[in-house]
Amino acid sequence: PKLDLSQNLKGLVLVNPATCYDRSALASKGPSVVSLPKFLYPLGVLSLIPLFTDEYALPQLGLMLSSKALPSVIDTPEREAYMGRNAFSLPSKLQYMPQGTLEWRLEQWLRRGCEDVSIKLKNSLNSSGGRRKKIPPVLLVAGEKDGTLPSIAEAERLLGLLPDCTVHVVEGAGHACTCGSRVDIAALMRARFKELHQEGGRIAMKQVAAEGEGINFGLEPRYDGASVGLLPTKYWSEKYYQKIEK
Repeated sequence: PKLDLSQNLKGLVLVNPATCYDRSALASKGPSVVSLPKFLYPLGVLSLIPLFTDEYALPQLGLMLSSKALPSVIDTPEREAYMGRNAFSLPSKLQYMPQGTLEWRLEQWLRRGCEDVSIKLKNSLNSSGGRRKKIPPVLLVAGEKDGTLPSIAEAERLLGLLPDCTVHVVEGAGHACTCGSRVDIAALMRARFKELHQEGGRIAMKQVAAEGEGINFGLEPRYDGASVGLLPTKYWSEKYYQKIEK
């Protein structure tokens, strides 16, 4: 079937879209890692890490841990507590990926998915009867230093294909950090989609964060001016955390 995006979908946000997987460094290096002997597989996975990170990730993390700065969107203790809870949950979420799982993701999820979406997108754009108009407005966010996928080139390609597409390049960001501290993704979405803008809120990164250079881009001094961050014991306190029973 042709790609059919419902008219109820008012907008679409694509971040480093994998529609370019077939031209990516991951497509070149990933399959060889999958084919390694089992005892060498962990080393192969480690060799892929440089594809996902960038030069600012660790230095910015250091500024946050030393309470010298925070991402511009972390401007209240409630938001800092939320960030802290997510950080503590990472070890349980970033579990070791078995060799078979990586093989399936590379082949079925990425390679075949890339082919399938590309074909359906081409068919939709070439369809008659106003089919092209059913593709909603798109915000495409691409990391400038994405080493996993050729995201900048893909952003330029999709910009020429999609009827209503806006591209935002995140300065200095690698694949994993494209939606990190170097971008205010909520502000971008409000600026792009009028339905969200009508609800109020920022439509651009805060000035101090936007004017920062190098590792300081996207960061600003702590909202409370404190020399020590919020204590982890407060992350789950009644003041900053309310558990929702399902």
